Amino acid sequence: MQSTLKKYISLLIAAGFMFTGCNKLVTVDKPTNQLLTPVVFQNDNTAKLAVTGMYNNMVNGGIQASRLFTTAIPALTADELYFYTNTSMDQFRYNSILATDGTVYSIWQELYQNIYYANAVIEGAQPSKGMSAVYKNTAIGEAKFIRAFMHFTLVNFYGDVPLITTTNVNENALAPRTATATVYEQIIADLKDAQSLLDTANAGSNNRTRANKWSATALLARVYLYTGDWANAEAQASAVLGNTGLYNLLPTASMNNVFLANSGEAIWQLYSQGNNGFTQLGSSFLPTTSTPATPRYVLTNQLLNAFETGDKRKTTWVNSVTVSGTLYYYPYKYKQPTTTTTGIEYYMQLRLAEQYLIRAEARAQQNKTGDAQNDLNAIRNRAGLANTTAATKDDLLNAIYKERQVELFTELGHRWFDLKRTNTIDAVMNAAKPGLWNPYAAKYPIPQTARNSNINLEQNEGY
Repeated sequence: MQSTLKKYISLLIAAGFMFTGCNKLVTVDKPTNQLLTPVVFQNDNTAKLAVTGMYNNMVNGGIQASRLFTTAIPALTADELYFYTNTSMDQFRYNSILATDGTVYSIWQELYQNIYYANAVIEGAQPSKGMSAVYKNTAIGEAKFIRAFMHFTLVNFYGDVPLITTTNVNENALAPRTATATVYEQIIADLKDAQSLLDTANAGSNNRTRANKWSATALLARVYLYTGDWANAEAQASAVLGNTGLYNLLPTASMNNVFLANSGEAIWQLYSQGNNGFTQLGSSFLPTTSTPATPRYVLTNQLLNAFETGDKRKTTWVNSVTVSGTLYYYPYKYKQPTTTTTGIEYYMQLRLAEQYLIRAEARAQQNKTGDAQNDLNAIRNRAGLANTTAATKDDLLNAIYKERQVELFTELGHRWFDLKRTNTIDAVMNAAKPGLWNPYAAKYPIPQTARNSNINLEQNEGY
């Protein structure tokens, strides 16, 4: 029995419930899944392996790892980056993405893989008789948080998407697209459940790679901001910001440490692939140093010109290299390009600075001008800048949007998502990419491969 159990656990962790092919959103071997679930969730120890596997799936897949999908692609389609050495990436830079493109399909596929994994954990833990009540709550809470995070990313890339809350292949195979508002309702419900189920502490000593109550609260603050629920966005961000025992905004002198593993500013991180101390963001964004080379990803003039004189973020989180007499700037938030045992970096998913900016915006929208200024100034002062001069609601909102641009650049699509949710994308993109921008490009195409398998997936307008 023990050897059989180990075999099942190995299959579960290594193969990710065999979610391969994605011919029906994600193909799941139904009999194997049914066999694995009761075995894996028969006690806390084996269930913990399944939950660990859920996180492993996010790290080892392209979403956070080798292809940088959720960071580099939206930075290219926005006005943050261009890809110097690879013309195949021009379709993203010029917002002419094909529905048949493999990268777009991979984003879709891997986000749904993570959703299926989370659903499998929920379905396995809920009926378990052998798990302790405490760990059952933890497992379900973490899985609901992950499911919410993935659905959030999907709707902001594609618009209406299938809402998947079960591993039932028959139910999911021909699932139609669900209205974005309905998906957000499920995201909010999942995050509220996660808040009530998860502990307030980090998992282990100073370990910020597992979701806790505050991770769910931080993401919920963001979701409320995106849906225009200003009062709740303010309340949730305030709950996180008030937790000074766990989280703190690193001072100006320590800005180089923001993206280190278990940084005091980190609310939730993913550990580096292979746990080798560096991220694929570092290895992809940084040029080779042995022979100076042009960075693959170069910062645009639009982003560079957004920094004010004296902004420490431009000297700390941006670097440059001169190649053949031309100066190129590149992202320098992640500074480790290869395996290291010092200055270990993790993938930042949620951090405290965003919560200040969420609360600032939510307060400005409610005409709480003074409080909004205080939150904005906390970020500006950390960057070595003077207090904002914005005094009216509209001026303050514009100042906050600009601050988000220079604080959160090249982080998980923030700029791309902000342009869309603030209805400024057409004006900004027409200026950044004159003659190339079409409004329909604000949504990525539904992958044709997915549509070939599901006749109910209607394509986004323009593709």
